[in-house]
Amino acid sequence: MDKAGNSELVEKTEALENASANLYSTSGAEPGRKQLSELADQVGLSSFIGRIGFAGQNSSGTFFVQFVVETVDRTDVYASSWPGWAFELAKAALLRNIKRVWVLSNGDPSGDNLSYVLLLAD
Repeated sequence: MDKAGNSELVEKTEALENASANLYSTSGAEPGRKQLSELADQVGLSSFIGRIGFAGQNSSGTFFVQFVVETVDRTDVYASSWPGWAFELAKAALLRNIKRVWVLSNGDPSGDNLSYVLLLAD
């Protein structure tokens, strides 16, 4: 990602962090999910819920993740290198058999586009 794209992601992530600083929910099922999704949309981030298909690393140290988003109409598969912080969450989801991972990103849920990776309870 170029410097302009990276600074745009940083700005959007900071805007979301500031907007969600006092986020709360009265719903016990998934506190704050709807509000966070709406805030992400307001700052221009995309929201995806999917599962991890694979997570691994190559001999040069690059982390790779396959993120699978299933909808009623189709299945989208995104396989890319992920930054270390996001890879660790993807690996944890895969090892713990967590079926729902929520990704907020600047465009497609891949690589340097990632802003948030959240593991959701089943």
